[in-house]
Formats: sequence, structure tokens, C-alpha cells
Amino acid sequence: MTDARLKGGGKMVLDIHSGRNEMTDEDRKKFEEELLNAKKLEAIGVLAGGIAHDFNNMLFVIMGNINMAQLKIEEGHPAQRHLIEAEKACLRAKDLTQKFITFSSGGSPVKRHVSMRDLVSSVASLVLSGSITSSEIKAPTDLWDVEVDENQMRQVFTSLLENAGEAMSRGGIISISAENVEISETGAEGIDPNEGRYVKVVISDEGMGIPEENMPNIFDPYFSTKYRGSRKGMGFGLTIAHSVIKKHNGHIMVESIPGNGTTVSVLIPASAQDGRALAAGRPNVPAPRKRILVMEDEEMQRDLIQTMLEHLGYEVNTALDGERAVELYSKAIEAGRDYDAVILDLTVKVGMDGREAVRKLLYLNSEVRAIASSGHSIDPIMHDYASYGFCDVLKKPYDLEDLREAMGRVLGR
Repeated sequence: MTDARLKGGGKMVLDIHSGRNEMTDEDRKKFEEELLNAKKLEAIGVLAGGIAHDFNNMLFVIMGNINMAQLKIEEGHPAQRHLIEAEKACLRAKDLTQKFITFSSGGSPVKRHVSMRDLVSSVASLVLSGSITSSEIKAPTDLWDVEVDENQMRQVFTSLLENAGEAMSRGGIISISAENVEISETGAEGIDPNEGRYVKVVISDEGMGIPEENMPNIFDPYFSTKYRGSRKGMGFGLTIAHSVIKKHNGHIMVESIPGNGTTVSVLIPASAQDGRALAAGRPNVPAPRKRILVMEDEEMQRDLIQTMLEHLGYEVNTALDGERAVELYSKAIEAGRDYDAVILDLTVKVGMDGREAVRKLLYLNSEVRAIASSGHSIDPIMHDYASYGFCDVLKKPYDLEDLREAMGRVLGR
């Protein structure tokens, strides 16, 4: 008879030299803690998957209408300030939802060409707005661009900057620097990365630092030394940052000396393409007036998407479900007035969804330019859209600028 023993790291090993099942109290306690953590993660996954879709749909309607209201109110109007604050609250709610989804499901990144310089600057401006903590940013104008999931990368730097701010309860300056790093041999930078070009971002605070005994646990889920009040530590921040950076084939390092602050360094592989060259090659959109077909079963969302697209200068037709979208598309082809692009919701309550609709549209026109739209960011289509026949994705909640950029990418093909 074998003996199953729990050894270091929570792994079960077999001892074939013993006929007794033995587990020390310490081993049993560790096993029970890891089992409890696994159950917690599973529960979070179920919760996130269950609420994310509806929550993101509601946020989309709120954010979109805030965008449209801002455009209709002249600059300097007293209401603008309230709209800006409402928009910030929506963005925080969006980040919170995505944070749980990323942590629980390990959401695969949907990568885009992004300026790290602009991304870090905008996150710092949002996170530190109204704070007693300020930031000092140093980044060269020729900083390389990166290919990342912008929402996930925003989570990373939001968490890092919030941690830095909370470490300085009496205020201070968070130093943020970025530079181009080219690694030509394994072992450079002390992290054994692959050879290649990286963008390195370093965030340093003037806080009390991390006690030496806590350093081995900083990336562990649920580990936190913070007070668990409003916006305080659930222990997810660095865990999520580590997970996201790893999924982007990057590296994250933390150095801290008690009493002398903490420095976090992030390395992200640089893009192989020049973003400035890409931007120069993109046509201005729209010109001439383009025809867009939108399939969305929720009336408030359907009306909002139509309003946003019409504001951007498009001619828009809408459909409640996939059957109606395919019917409208077929009639447009017969009339010689094909749609330039189609936005399809992946989840509908009744009728044909976007997954089935795009298959039928591809049968009608193998070159249909279809965009997948969903509040379910964990849907596999959202991470591998090309394999399902889509040209791009729009993750709800998205704003007017997100919509503008997606249409530019699709119509610029």
C-alpha cells in the first residue's frame, strides 16, 4: 500500500516504502488553505462570468451617452465637470469588472498597436487625479510602440500606481520613467528574458517599502497587508499585473528597501512595426459616406450605437438579430448597395447570434468586413476573432473613440 504525502509546494507524492497514510498537521493546513483558495478562484470565475456581460452592457450605455452629452455641451459649461467625473467613475467600474475577469479566467490578450508613452501618461493622469500624490514622467519621444491588450495593460499600471500612491499616505512624488532596451544576450537585466527589443517602464515611490519577509509573497493571490476598506487591498493587484505581463511575454521585477520606497520595473516586447508609419498610412474615416449594418438585440444599445456611428458620419441600418441582419445584407447585395462593414453582437436573447450570422454573411460575401461586439470579454471569439471570420472586435463597454478607431481599422483594409 502506498502513502500519499503532501510535500512542499502543495504537490502530492507517493511513498512506496510505507503502508500508512500520513499527513502532518502543517501539511494538512497548507493543503486546506490551497484548496480554499482554489474554491475562491472558481467562485470568482463563476461570479465574473455571470455578471460581466450585463454589467458591461449597462456601462456601455452609460459611457456612450456621457460621450454624446459631452459633444452637445459647449466647452466651459458647468455640466462638463460632472460628465467628466461620471466618465471617470465608469472607467473605474470597467477596470474593476475586467480585473476580476482577467484574474479568474486568465483572459487572453487582444493585442493592438499601442504607444506605451501615451498609455502610461493617461493612466497616471486618471489614477492620480485629485490625489495628494503627484507624478514625474520621463519618456523619450522616440519610445518604441508595443503590441498589447490596452485594457489589460491599463490594469497593470493602474494597480502599480495605486499601490505606489497608497504607500505614500502623506503624499509625495511617484517617478515614472520609460526607455528602449535592446537585449542581445540571455541574462541581461537580471531576469533572463529572450533576446530582442523591449520597452522598459520603471515606477518608483517614496513610501515605506516592503518588509523583507513579505517579498516572496507579493505576487500571491489574496496576499495583502492593506486595510480592506474602500479601494483597499484585496491582494489582486500585483497578481493580475504578473499574470498580464507574463501573457504578453514580458517581465516584472520588484525591488524594495524598507524605509526607502519601492521600485517596480516592467519589460514589454517592442512592436515589430513603427506606429508612426502605420498611422501615416491610415486613411481618414469616413470618406466618402460609408454604410454600416448593426445587429444588436438590446434597444438602448442599438440606438446608442446608431447615434454614435451617425455622429461619425456613417449611414446606418440596424437589425434585432442575426436572421434580420442576413436578410438586410442579402437585399443590399441584390440592390447593388452592399454594406461597407457589419457590427454583430455575439450574444442575443432570442434568435440567431453573431457567431452564426457571420457564417451566413461570409457565404453571401466572402469579403464581408464584420466586427464582433460583446460584453463577454472571455468569449473565445473576442481573442481569436479572425478564426471565426471577423475582422475586428469591440469589447463593451467601449466609447466613441474606440468605435472610431475600430471602424478606421476595418475600413482601412
